[in-house]
Amino acid sequence: MGRGRIVLLAALQALVLMLSGCATPALPPGSEAVVGLMAERLALAQDVAWAKSADGLPVRDPDREKMVLAKLARQGAMADIEEVLVIHFAKAQIEASCLEQEAWMKRWREGIPQPPGDPPALADLRLRLDRLSAMLLAEYVGAWDTPPAAAAAKLRSVVIDPRSASVAASGFVSP
Repeated sequence: MGRGRIVLLAALQALVLMLSGCATPALPPGSEAVVGLMAERLALAQDVAWAKSADGLPVRDPDREKMVLAKLARQGAMADIEEVLVIHFAKAQIEASCLEQEAWMKRWREGIPQPPGDPPALADLRLRLDRLSAMLLAEYVGAWDTPPAAAAAKLRSVVIDPRSASVAASGFVSP
């Protein structure tokens, strides 16, 4: 076999190994519930953006974020989850939601119409988000070993900004 063919064969083998390493891992058993709740939370971002846009509010609300993080940290402590894990996971979900809200607002500024009718009340949406966040925390306990790549792949179907899926999934860390 000639030297050129050996180099080509080695390059093809390296490419196959590299691509096989890039395959998205499947969600482990027990992860579907938490990823489903993450998707449900991200799907609310459009309505939250719509309500904030109608009220002239910015996407970011640092006071609200601090309150949510503190509440989840207390809930995590009652469930014996380390605060650092709770905060890491919750911040990822908040950041992903903000990315989605910004993406929706950008689309509307570019001329894509908002949904018809009146937007939902922000207070009602926040109650739903709070419930989802508490449920997420409960499911997160059993899903620490969820590979972020698998979670992000599942979440990409519900987001308009692909970064949102990756950011949300980055909240998974091994304890």
